[in-house]
Amino acid sequence: MKARRTTGNRRKGGRSSSRQHLLELNVRTASVRRQRRGKAMGFLWKVSVVLLAIAVMAIGIRFLALRFFFHNPEYSLTRLVTHLNGVMSDEELITLTGLKPGKNILQLDLGEASKRLSALPEVRSVSIERRMPDTVEVGVERRHPMFLLGSGAVSQEPVAKADAGGGEGSVENFESGKSLLSDGEGVVMRPAHPLDEFQKLPVLTGIDTASLQPGEHLEGNAFRNAVAVTEALSDLSEETFQVRSVDVSKPYAVIVTDSSNARFTFGMKDLPGQIERLRKLITHCQESGRRIATANLIIQRSTPVTFVLTPEDRSSKIIPVSPSKKPAKHP
Repeated sequence: MKARRTTGNRRKGGRSSSRQHLLELNVRTASVRRQRRGKAMGFLWKVSVVLLAIAVMAIGIRFLALRFFFHNPEYSLTRLVTHLNGVMSDEELITLTGLKPGKNILQLDLGEASKRLSALPEVRSVSIERRMPDTVEVGVERRHPMFLLGSGAVSQEPVAKADAGGGEGSVENFESGKSLLSDGEGVVMRPAHPLDEFQKLPVLTGIDTASLQPGEHLEGNAFRNAVAVTEALSDLSEETFQVRSVDVSKPYAVIVTDSSNARFTFGMKDLPGQIERLRKLITHCQESGRRIATANLIIQRSTPVTFVLTPEDRSSKIIPVSPSKKPAKHP
């Protein structure tokens, strides 16, 4: 009987211990969960406080910025310093870019203004600088045109005949907003403002310009040949040689007409040698008083040259003088 009682007590004691262990485990788990929730809530609270502080600071900074910078009349644009180099007027600059005096200098979009200026074909580069508290400086580097592109859109003036009957030609004049120009890189432009140098540009003919638009690029051997010959001739002084027109209609040659209406034919091989032959011809004309009508500089030896005939030369050829008779009188 005692053994049975002992066995029953052991079973009861084991069940009680297991239940107590499960209860303690549940209590610990609940405690851990409460601790985790507490930590999470604490973290969220801290994050909320930080975000709230940041928002308050942002609102404060914005308020101070609006009050002391963006709404402060001391930061209004009052001085617009421009270096436009004849590309446009200050009024046109303001209309294009929005850099209007009176606007807050910090609210001006200088990047957009630079983008709009750079889009103009006659502009090579742009610099815009904001100078606190009230100044913006704009600098424009313009392209320097090399040719006036021949087209029917520009007016033509007759050129007086050369004294020797060099022929009557015509030269195209620059007209603002109508004439097309091109620089040495082939960039086509249509300047709205005339400059003195535009009136002295050589006329480029032999290239189809009917469909050209500002901002496009001239390409091809004909244009490159015109640039090469014109640049080679630039080594000569303007007092001795001035290019009036450049004709590239012939694929094998470039024909240049100078200010005296003389025509010179250049090839694309040995340009330095051709320029040297031209120098010698110019020196000869200066020493002899003769004037060139045409010259084919492609040929190295015995360069074909025709000279302008003076009135005396013509008379002597038309009416030869006889030793036994007096020369006839002519008005």
